[in-house]
Amino acid sequence: MLSLFAFERVHFKAMLQVALPLGFASALILTASEQNIHPTRPFSLVDFLQNVSVYSACTLMALLFAEQCKLEGFLVKRAGSRAKKFSLMLAYGVLAGLAMGLAYHRVFAAYRFTARVPLRLRRMSTFYDSLILSLSAAVTEELVFRLLLFSAFLWILSWLFQPIMAMNGGFNRWIPLVFSVVFSSLLFGFVHGAYGFLFAFAAGVSLCLIFLRGGLESAVIAHFLADLVFFNLTYLR
Repeated sequence: MLSLFAFERVHFKAMLQVALPLGFASALILTASEQNIHPTRPFSLVDFLQNVSVYSACTLMALLFAEQCKLEGFLVKRAGSRAKKFSLMLAYGVLAGLAMGLAYHRVFAAYRFTARVPLRLRRMSTFYDSLILSLSAAVTEELVFRLLLFSAFLWILSWLFQPIMAMNGGFNRWIPLVFSVVFSSLLFGFVHGAYGFLFAFAAGVSLCLIFLRGGLESAVIAHFLADLVFFNLTYLR
């Protein structure tokens, strides 16, 4: 039976070995992105270590939630051949990301210099600006919104709906999954502001589906390429 407090300690060490490197990498990328925005600001070891702590904790909690839901968030750890995993990453990461970037550019290009668009985007002037922002957003947002929040919603909702999961010929088992996609995507939309809400919500739904099919790796690649293509076509042409 699914329980709210049935975390298995035997896996904690292995989870920590994943969480700490991901937290460190996320903090490193975020620091590089912040330095690009504020080049004169001195490096702060305290801020860096805080970011390491935050993203390591997010990853660790996500792995705990995923463990309870029997959800493997990393494609590399799933069953299947390397060729199959590469094909999934190519289809759900590279191709989906390029398609998303082109679609967002086509819809959003006419409004790219609207005052409600973040100043950082409107002032984007070099390929490195787009590269580091795309990488920072892809890694940190996928860790938080797909790996952590989606897994958390799935864990909580699976527990809440457990009494009715077997009803209607097993159809009800999809309820936690669908609502987890919707809720995590809504939060993803909210943090992008009122002007970017619809675009971000649609992206959140797409990235949840990519995460489920192609793992966190594919979601990060898709997010990164979508932003990179969008920024370069929209602001650097």
